[in-house]
Amino acid sequence: MKNYFLLFIFFLFCKTAFTQKKNNKDIFTTTIRYHYGVVMPHHKSISYLINDQISAVELNMGYIPSNEKNWAKLYKQPEVGLGLYHGSLGNNKVLGNVTAIFPYINFPLSRGNKWEVNTQLGIGLGYTKKHFDPVKNYTNLAIGTKFNAFFKLMANGAYAFHSNWNVNAGVGFNHLSNGSFSSPNKGLNLLTGSLGLTYFWNGRREKNPDIVSGLKDLENEFLVVWSHGIKQSSEIDHHKYYATSLSGSYSIGINAKRRFGFGIDLFYDEAANRGKWDFEPETDFENRFSQAIFISHDLVIEKFSIIANIGVYTYYKTEPEKPIYTRLGIRYILNKHLITSLSLKAHMGKADYIEWGIGYRIKKDKSEK
Repeated sequence: MKNYFLLFIFFLFCKTAFTQKKNNKDIFTTTIRYHYGVVMPHHKSISYLINDQISAVELNMGYIPSNEKNWAKLYKQPEVGLGLYHGSLGNNKVLGNVTAIFPYINFPLSRGNKWEVNTQLGIGLGYTKKHFDPVKNYTNLAIGTKFNAFFKLMANGAYAFHSNWNVNAGVGFNHLSNGSFSSPNKGLNLLTGSLGLTYFWNGRREKNPDIVSGLKDLENEFLVVWSHGIKQSSEIDHHKYYATSLSGSYSIGINAKRRFGFGIDLFYDEAANRGKWDFEPETDFENRFSQAIFISHDLVIEKFSIIANIGVYTYYKTEPEKPIYTRLGIRYILNKHLITSLSLKAHMGKADYIEWGIGYRIKKDKSEK
């Protein structure tokens, strides 16, 4: 914790490096938080492991874009930035600590003269030294790899006690897992309360940003995405299996921020129907193939989209772990037609695999009224 405090002081004394001209309304921020909370056991093996509360320190370096940008005005000047999180995991001997780095976006929900309420979403990479090892650390059934996906969701309120300073407090949820890339992978869910300070380097957000006018609804969109992933089916089977999907969807722009849509997924999973003890011979294509339909929601922020899908399997030979699956991730527009994506496919909260993909999009402009 001492090192993070010294880093915070360093940034404070380097204020001149971030100061901009007066006519530039972009704002830079630094936030430091202390977290204290609990691990939320979702499996008996996790309950058995946890023997202590958790604590952590978090450092955020943020950027609030100028209100002159339409997308920033549309989202009431959200803060985007890079976060660093370091904390315990409830059992120092078996689980150790996690250090995570993550990009984030902080959406303002409500704002007054001196107070504001925000929600923060972050997705990044977490590192933990004490992962599962069949000899040295065989009781750790939560985390099977050094590097894992780190997901952060937090709601917080802030109060300005000075023109450049906020004090803030909130409640947050963090998730750590490797997306079934390696087993075991029960994952860890962390619930914390936090208290922190924010320094605004060169000004503050406007209290009430101008209402955005003249923005069209998002175009309707047809999208085809080919995604890929690697997974391990169980800790007793050390093979890594390839999984892929082909998704086709049609989404309707309902306003300048959101699209709702529907589509079809075709899945191919080499880990399907492998059995528990006998992994030979390989299963045939029909047992590895499944088909599903889904509904989707996209939150569009410039070239990025935060995507959330929920689907149900409609055809399969190998029965899926659950009849319903979810997909949460991000997409980025490369050019007029090409996109890239990174997402987590899961069955009712349990990760299936992390998938990355590339897609082709066709926009359908709406007719002028």
